[in-house]
Amino acid sequence: MIKKIKLEQFIASQTKYSRREILALLTDNKIEVNGKIAESLVSEITIKKDTVTVSGEPVLFQIPFRYYKFYKPNNLLCTLEDPKGRPCVADYIKHLEPSLFPVGRLDRLTTGLLIITNDGSWANILTHPSYEVNKVYDVELDHSLSKNDIRRLQTGIFLEDGPIRFQQISLLSKDRLRVTLTEGRNRIIRRSFDFLGYKVVKLKRLSVGPIQLGKLQKGDIKPLSKGEITSLSTLTKS
Repeated sequence: MIKKIKLEQFIASQTKYSRREILALLTDNKIEVNGKIAESLVSEITIKKDTVTVSGEPVLFQIPFRYYKFYKPNNLLCTLEDPKGRPCVADYIKHLEPSLFPVGRLDRLTTGLLIITNDGSWANILTHPSYEVNKVYDVELDHSLSKNDIRRLQTGIFLEDGPIRFQQISLLSKDRLRVTLTEGRNRIIRRSFDFLGYKVVKLKRLSVGPIQLGKLQKGDIKPLSKGEITSLSTLTKS
């Protein structure tokens, strides 16, 4: 899908080096691109064109990019490890290809769609604000949302880390609604409603861009279909 990828993401997806180890290798001048010592891990390389070596050994493009959708259950951390031993995403993907990681994060109590991949460039497109990828959620509040607060959310409110505006809000019942945002800041939905005096009781993500949660059950992980992967081209070309 994407021929260009950041150097760090390429090495991480094709080797067993951790991000910390890759940074150490860069610091020790052990990473080269086309025979020259790499100066930055965020510089882009072209797959199957540029030559990357680590400690003198070539890093070949052998592990194809994979794309999955996962129904994140409640009380699960969106991390690959947890020092306290709490349940995390890694418990559900460790039997799959190496170097997979979740795209963005849902907080521990939020359920629903989580994209899993080893394609760092594509993950950046889904999460970077400049691409304005729609994310749709079902929200249940502790009491009814007023019409005035709907207008405020759609016009925009100011939180401690900047403004936020909901692209769309549809009432499903007096205290349940469906919202669309392009933002992905930490706990942005919960913080937005808290700012207006509401508590989010339940939060579930239904879609990210063209990818839908569909009929997945909690804890299920499924490869994206050819149609879903094709639909992503509209994002990568934007």
